[in-house]
Amino acid sequence: MLRAMTRRPLPHLLLAASMLAASGCTQGHESMSTDARAFDNPAQAQFVAALRSGNTSLARELLAAGANPNATDEDGTPALNWLIRQGDRDAVRMLLELGADPTRGDAKGRTALHEAAMSSDPEWIDLLLAHGVAVDVPNTRNGQTPLFDALRAREPDNIDRLLAAGARVDVRDRSGTTPLHQAALVNDIPSVRRFMEAGADPHATDETGATVASYLYDGDPAMLAAPVRRDHEWIRERLAATPTH
Repeated sequence: MLRAMTRRPLPHLLLAASMLAASGCTQGHESMSTDARAFDNPAQAQFVAALRSGNTSLARELLAAGANPNATDEDGTPALNWLIRQGDRDAVRMLLELGADPTRGDAKGRTALHEAAMSSDPEWIDLLLAHGVAVDVPNTRNGQTPLFDALRAREPDNIDRLLAAGARVDVRDRSGTTPLHQAALVNDIPSVRRFMEAGADPHATDETGATVASYLYDGDPAMLAAPVRRDHEWIRERLAATPTH
């Protein structure tokens, strides 16, 4: 059941919903039955379907009748995050205009920008930043910024966009982990170098007392591609040359 909407739909909301069903919701989008599958509350399912059909007037009517732009599906995913996963840019824009909170986290604490950071389409980041979403908006559960998720998803274009927008490389999550730690943990050696060049502290420790050196690739350098091997050598040289605090 949706957590954000527990009341039974009002009669006029049901009437609006029936209008949507009668309209067929074509206009180049998926059918309402596909959209409704993720939202088992009829009122919210109709609202999401209106967004996906591009029917702004009906979406506003349903919103006025009680639909919640921040409601979640049964898995705890806000409609905004869900629509990003569907790749529906127009519906996301409409939902933001209707007041959806882009800082709301899903069941794992990921906001809309975290969702965007994991997407293979980097334009989601541009859309949300243009809407005024802070580039370092924290995960509501662990405090990680979207840069952590871009690293975890191995999406270099997203990493580039976040850094260009001012994402901090010295930020820490609730475990003391920095983006530098995260880059090493996912074996993204080029990002480790890039963050160090940007001023990330290579001797910063997480809650276990580990620095980036603890997580850096320690296998046979010959197994690395030539450009990555050069980055790895550069990192090792800088770590050896940089005094500890």
